Amino acid sequence: MTKPNIVLFMVDQLTSFVLSAYGGEVCKTPNLDALAARGVVFENAYCPYPLCAPSRFGMMAGRLPSRIGAYDNGAELPAATPTFAHYLRKQGYYTCISGKMHFVGPDQYHGFEERLTTEIYPADMSWTPTPDFRDFNKDEERAYSFGVSTIDTVRDAGPIARSMQIDYDEDVIHHARREIYTRARSDDKRPFMMTVSLTQPHDPYVTTQAYWDSYSEHELEKPLVPHIPVEQRDAHSQSLYYHYGQDKCELSEQDYLNARRGYYGMVTHIDHLFGQVIQALDDSGFTDNTVVLFSSDHGDMIGERGMWFKKTLFNPAIQVPMIIAHPSYKASRTSDPVSLIDIFPTLLDIANIAPENIVTRIDGKSLVPALKGEPLTGLVLAEHIDGGTAAPRVCVREHHLKLVYSRAYPTQLFDLEADPLELDNLSGKGHPKEQELIEHAENNWPLDTLLDDVIRSQTERKLVDSALAVGREEFWDFVPRPLSQNTNYVRRGDAFPQVERRGYLALSPKPK
Repeated sequence: MTKPNIVLFMVDQLTSFVLSAYGGEVCKTPNLDALAARGVVFENAYCPYPLCAPSRFGMMAGRLPSRIGAYDNGAELPAATPTFAHYLRKQGYYTCISGKMHFVGPDQYHGFEERLTTEIYPADMSWTPTPDFRDFNKDEERAYSFGVSTIDTVRDAGPIARSMQIDYDEDVIHHARREIYTRARSDDKRPFMMTVSLTQPHDPYVTTQAYWDSYSEHELEKPLVPHIPVEQRDAHSQSLYYHYGQDKCELSEQDYLNARRGYYGMVTHIDHLFGQVIQALDDSGFTDNTVVLFSSDHGDMIGERGMWFKKTLFNPAIQVPMIIAHPSYKASRTSDPVSLIDIFPTLLDIANIAPENIVTRIDGKSLVPALKGEPLTGLVLAEHIDGGTAAPRVCVREHHLKLVYSRAYPTQLFDLEADPLELDNLSGKGHPKEQELIEHAENNWPLDTLLDDVIRSQTERKLVDSALAVGREEFWDFVPRPLSQNTNYVRRGDAFPQVERRGYLALSPKPK
């Protein structure tokens, strides 16, 4: 298998610990369970940034987000930034994306040859945070900002008929399945790399009645770490409490239960949608020659510690599922820490692209050795610089130790082997590895200048965004080509029965 097909299936805001493959006991995810049973489960996978766009840009570029200017959800991914899609396309892959990647800027492809859907979120810079978050005052009246989740949406949790996210995700899957069938019928026999990217289970925690009814209140897991009063939280968690407006909206125990129930229902929905893509691969005869990689852009606190959403470096917000099923390798599990930025070199390695052909800087490492049962080494790095923090916060994980470090907040050090819930801060207590981890943080981030770089970038982008709103507007949002250009259907001059037979796809044998 020199160049297998590759399907990267992404979801949004799925924390790993709710899945049965990661110890969860409630979520119903039969399709993901089946993937885990035949794949390699990375038990300690991290996002590089607990926010959508920076994390996804870092994953696609194989770089820490701050090193490519991906500071927030209004940051542009420059067209000159090489992605794994560029490399795979150059090496003969048909590259295609269906769904969300949160691209900002006039380049809405970034190496993908084909896009099947639009983005769900803005392609302009309007979600750039106001660059005054350093001066945050909890006592002042605060207006909600564009693109910032609010605690009000937790109280919205419940069953609904439809939502924007449901509409989007079902459209993404429809186009992805149709493209898989099209590839199977096509004369173009290039291997394909398809990214399928959903927006659920991102808040608000609403789902259809059927998925809501998949769970009852009595079976829902309570938070592993109960509610911590805001005055007892660490300084950054206190900032997020006010950033998300949690002081404006008191949540009841029922609100917590509803939010978890809605979240679990959304997870079961995305599992069902994932299963449809797997079925399309089976039907098309691609399964035995396709690598499937499943992950999420970041996690969600979903009530742990009384916290919600992301923008924190506690594990529920940055630890994500990562499962790779490669037909050539057997199922296994590894506890070695890894990152989403490792996906770039991993995909190139899977495609047999030699290291000497990688001509750009990357920060990740290939995970193929882990597929072979070999150990992985190295640091895992994560960061957060966006609104809700007074200065960049960075994270270094080495083996079972995790450091969270900042110029503006007290240092945190956790031994995740002895303290997986991050309740015992060892910083300042004489741990022999603390100074070494601090030196890693200092060496990997320009912490003396990074905040100024972020503020400068946000100030410039706010100017560009406001200027482009004057006079004739130029929209960067990607618009899929209309169906009239689609060759799957009957067009002028097509004759029966040939035109009908062109659409046949023979039944494929059941996958092994």
